[in-house]
Amino acid sequence: MSTLIKEAAAATRTGPGRVMLTLITPGIGSSGEYTPEVLEQAAKDVVFPRGTQSHINHDTTIERMERPGGDLRNLAMVTVEDAVWQPDWVDPETGVKGRLAAESRVSSAWRDFVEEFGEFIGASVVASADIKETSTGRVVEKLYPSKFNRCDLVTVAGRGGGISEVLEAARVIESRSMVSETVTADIGNYLRSAVRDTHGAGDRYAWLQDFDDTYVYFEQDSRTYRQEYALTGVNAALSGEPVEVRRRTEYDPVAVNTATESKNSPPVPAGATQKKEDAPMATTQIEEAELATLRESASRAATVEVELKEAQAKLAAAETARTQATAEAIVAEAFGDTEAKVTRAALITAALAAESFDAEQLKADATEAAAEIAVTHGAGTPRGVGESAKVTESGKTITSESIVSALHGKAA
Repeated sequence: MSTLIKEAAAATRTGPGRVMLTLITPGIGSSGEYTPEVLEQAAKDVVFPRGTQSHINHDTTIERMERPGGDLRNLAMVTVEDAVWQPDWVDPETGVKGRLAAESRVSSAWRDFVEEFGEFIGASVVASADIKETSTGRVVEKLYPSKFNRCDLVTVAGRGGGISEVLEAARVIESRSMVSETVTADIGNYLRSAVRDTHGAGDRYAWLQDFDDTYVYFEQDSRTYRQEYALTGVNAALSGEPVEVRRRTEYDPVAVNTATESKNSPPVPAGATQKKEDAPMATTQIEEAELATLRESASRAATVEVELKEAQAKLAAAETARTQATAEAIVAEAFGDTEAKVTRAALITAALAAESFDAEQLKADATEAAAEIAVTHGAGTPRGVGESAKVTESGKTITSESIVSALHGKAA
């Protein structure tokens, strides 16, 4: 089974808005040792084709699951040619010969950033690979083409690679006038993440309720708080201390169009004189009292409806959190010390996506999957980078994904 790797790359300036990226050089990297033959074959297989993207920072594990293709707001540059093997190129710092390289175009949205910080940041590739464990260490045997392969800009490159000269890079959103160009839904997503990361530690949960130009409003432990925030590019930073607030609903009077009202009023019968001012004072007072009562009743009903919806939302969130925690506990107990992050996550996701959560079925599936993985993990199998695989005597490859698929098929 192929493994996702991340390795250092370097870039040099070739012209306005263009750089020459050194994706990988022969030698030992964080994922294993690369031979010139493997990198030359990667060029022939077009592992990094024209259009390979470079984003700002690698995606986290959760981000890869939720959005495998990455976020276009983080797109910094793309290659304008297939990566090629250059055997005669020599690294001026290390003296290493050969590299896998491609010319890339830098996005105008990120040029200032890369120009300013290019010498302090690095570049790192993300690709699928076959890795073999040997007596002297890990060896990368093959790199595979994938539409998700990338070469991202990162804070520290894994193998000393860096950006020596990159022209014209990032311009992030930093002023209020530019923030207005960001859609409301995006700002809500930024603030939702900021609230969750800042106040959702451990088993405590925090939910975004609302926001305005100055404050974000969130709920935690059945209390509502507000806190100041600021937008920086595609991130939102909370500042100051949260202050507990009370939520209230306001009602504004409806403006009456007198011209329309007069036009729609019934005609006055012939011979009759319309004199509203002659209406008894008691009748007017009764009408006003009834109107006040109706308004008060409507206000209470609206408030109760809002509170009911809030309570239903809290209950649904609590039930979801409890089910998630139960599923994670079941899988953790079944797997024990066995690493299998992908399999664990797949089992939990499948259980939560079912029409109804079946704890006993999840326990049985997790126990069986853990047993299968324990059997397939043999001596000398790479651990810690991705899910391991084993080839049986029949020649069939058993992977964590195949175990989960088999369990799902059995459940169906």
